[in-house]
Amino acid sequence: MVRISALAFLFWLVTLTGNAQSPTLSIRGTVRDSLTKQPLEDATVSLVRAGDGSLLRRARSKKEFVFDHLTANRYWIVTTYLGYATDSASITLGNNDSTGKKVRILLHHSARAMMEVVVHAVIPPAIVKNDTIAFNAAAYPTRPNATVEDLLRKLPGIDIDKSGNVTMQGQKVDKIYLDGKEFFLNDPRTATQNLPADIVDQIEAFDSQTDRSRLTGIKETTGTKSINIKLKKNRRRGYFGKVYAATGSGGATSPSDLTGSYSTGGTVTNLGANWIFGTGNLNNMNNQFTGADNRTGPGSGGLQTLDNGQLNFRTNKSNRLNLTLNAGTNGSHTTIDQSTRKKTILTDSALNENRYSSQVSRNRSWHINAFAEYNIDSFSTLNLRSVWAPQASSSNNGDTVAISTEKGTAGWLSSQGHTGNGNHSDGYSLNNTINFRRRWRLPGRTLFINASQSYSHQDQPSSVYNLVNNFDSTQALLQRTLTNQRSDQFSKDNNYNASVSYTEPLKPGHIVDLTYGINHSVSHSDKQSNDFDSATGQYDLPDTLTTNHFINYNTIQRFSAGYNATEGKYRYQLGVTLQLSDLDDRNLSKATAITQRQVNWYPRASLFYAPSKGSGVKLTYTASTTSPTIQQLQPLPDLTNPFLVRIGNPDLLQQLTHTLNAAYTSFNSHTFHNLQLSLQGDLAQHEITPATTALPGGIQQQQYVNVDGVWHLSSNLTYGFPLGDQRKGNSSIALRGHYGRDVSIVNGSRNRTTGLGWGSTVKLNFHPTDKVFVEGAGSIDQATSLYSIYANQNTNTWVQNYTIDAAYELPGALTVASNYTIQINGSQGTLPGKQVSLWNASIYKDLFRDRSAQIRLSAFGILNTPSNFTQTVGLNYVQTQQTNIPGRILLLSFIYRFHHFPTVKRPS
Repeated sequence: MVRISALAFLFWLVTLTGNAQSPTLSIRGTVRDSLTKQPLEDATVSLVRAGDGSLLRRARSKKEFVFDHLTANRYWIVTTYLGYATDSASITLGNNDSTGKKVRILLHHSARAMMEVVVHAVIPPAIVKNDTIAFNAAAYPTRPNATVEDLLRKLPGIDIDKSGNVTMQGQKVDKIYLDGKEFFLNDPRTATQNLPADIVDQIEAFDSQTDRSRLTGIKETTGTKSINIKLKKNRRRGYFGKVYAATGSGGATSPSDLTGSYSTGGTVTNLGANWIFGTGNLNNMNNQFTGADNRTGPGSGGLQTLDNGQLNFRTNKSNRLNLTLNAGTNGSHTTIDQSTRKKTILTDSALNENRYSSQVSRNRSWHINAFAEYNIDSFSTLNLRSVWAPQASSSNNGDTVAISTEKGTAGWLSSQGHTGNGNHSDGYSLNNTINFRRRWRLPGRTLFINASQSYSHQDQPSSVYNLVNNFDSTQALLQRTLTNQRSDQFSKDNNYNASVSYTEPLKPGHIVDLTYGINHSVSHSDKQSNDFDSATGQYDLPDTLTTNHFINYNTIQRFSAGYNATEGKYRYQLGVTLQLSDLDDRNLSKATAITQRQVNWYPRASLFYAPSKGSGVKLTYTASTTSPTIQQLQPLPDLTNPFLVRIGNPDLLQQLTHTLNAAYTSFNSHTFHNLQLSLQGDLAQHEITPATTALPGGIQQQQYVNVDGVWHLSSNLTYGFPLGDQRKGNSSIALRGHYGRDVSIVNGSRNRTTGLGWGSTVKLNFHPTDKVFVEGAGSIDQATSLYSIYANQNTNTWVQNYTIDAAYELPGALTVASNYTIQINGSQGTLPGKQVSLWNASIYKDLFRDRSAQIRLSAFGILNTPSNFTQTVGLNYVQTQQTNIPGRILLLSFIYRFHHFPTVKRPS
């Protein structure tokens, strides 16, 4: 009996030990079309752990997908496929499951997905990787056929203006990468406005890097941001695009014509061993429709006929040689009718200007960009950047102007007149940069050599016709001035730059860098003016006042040394730069010359600290110099605006600006809340600023001078959070503030303008059901300007902007969408406020089983708003402008979209 009991006990112990181990489980499933029930072998299936939202694995569906070797837990299965709705299934594996579970996923072409088990998965909205913020696209759902620009609008801290320019935390985004590679060399808007959002896995945002920083690892502050569009794994090979055509009422050429508007074009992208991207468009409706309704509206104003074409190419076949080519052209024909009201603050009075302007302009530009990088061997790299950009433009404009003087309680008309100016410009620019990097087996030891050259050429014939009447306070005519002149201005700039950098490691993670650089530039500006001779009827009277031949030589040498260290959670940099500047201005017309030499010392420093996972702190200090332009230097009056005559100052010095930035980012992967805080400050020495002198009759003369005492502080705080279930929406609240002091000279007196203000923006992205998309944004900005010379003229401005965008899918693949924007500007003294509303709407039906085609009826400017409205506050003025826009347009369009992503065969 004892022996039998011992055997039973041993058997029980083995059984208990086996049961104590978690069984190995699996999830198997299929992905099928909900209509045809055919397998979708090109779908991406992601396994997400429910507890922290972390991505565990990804698989490509064939006839079946399998996630094996799993433990008991709760998971989400997230399935995506181009042209189908992204959706997810909640799966719970328990210890009682013998082998796992099997699921069958049915994807819908419509915005709603149908599965055996349906639950919305929570995807972490963002993660922090060192100083890079990565936004997960799946956490910010977009409507079908949305662009990358539509996705960017939803991201906290990112803003897009009416022209499509992108900023993040107040810093301009100047470069777009695709899967970490350079493809769009020239204009980031080409990528954001043409690439579809449903190919994007992540949006990574980080500080822009120079080639020197990228190749040596030494961080440099550029003051701008870059974005990397990280593609979904199953979208890295294949092609996609669209073609479209539209016609309707209105348009830039004839706003009242019932059949005047049109837009036609298309895009195509091929990804694989070679990347190819092409786009083209022709429209006469301010780019409001380019295959989709443009949510930026009619732009900054005017009636525009626009055309563009671009072709991009990149080869990825070789690990040693990468070649990227971009070429394109842009053209515009613009008609602008504009009314301007401006109040200029003087020492003891103010000038109120009313101006009505009419302008017709044509512009044509081309560009060819090339970037080649050759890895000579595993230690040496050589790259070349080249840009050739010719351009041609012409414009004719006329102004009618009346200026009144306000002094105390008195006021009178001080000047009145009209102008007519014509201008034509032909020119081109050529830029070449070559970089060589050599590194050694010892990590951190590198040699970097840079050489660059740039050249620009412009020929600008113009004509000026001005008739101005000036009056005194009794309304007596002081003088009548007529200018009837033609001129030809020729300018060219040559710039040469060379630098060499060496880095040497002192110990692991600690590197010293040394740099020497020299830059030499030569600028020519020659202007020959002739007045009209009534006796001969010709422009043959030389005008010595506006004729000048001017050359500027500028040589800058920089010596820099820095110490760079990485220790655990810290990365810091300390350095100093010595700059020697030689400026030589030569006025050949008067045989005079001015020579200046400046010596500047300025440090550089940065610190990055990652206190915990998902958070980071960054501090940077930099300094930079700004040389005066030849237009600011050339002692030549510009008579195109006879009421504000600008003249150059050859005595100008370089401006030195010190900049301090601090940033904190935090993303919580459990609560999905995120926080971004940035602080900026700058201090300028020898700030280049205008000096304004009031002449009799309300005329102003302006010349640039150097001043000190200019500084600014600003802050941006953005807080993002989910709206319940992250898949149903998210929101963000941004707060910003600024405080600073600018200095200008008014009638010989120093005017200190103290500016302070605050603002807030709220964004809402709500997706309550698979058929409803609602986006809203509201902002309010307040700014106060306090003038030391005339406190009674202090300004206080308010601007409010509200936008709501909604789309709802009806049965039968029919969708209705609407976008409404309202801008409210507060009044400022004698300058009235104004409210401007824009309302666009559309209804469209998707065709064919795969919904690749679409018929769309769009209405732009339903309220028939005749003009937009802007308000600007300057150093000693406040200004409002109203500019015409196209008004109401009804548009009927047809869009066809195509795509093909081949299934990648994996080795068995």
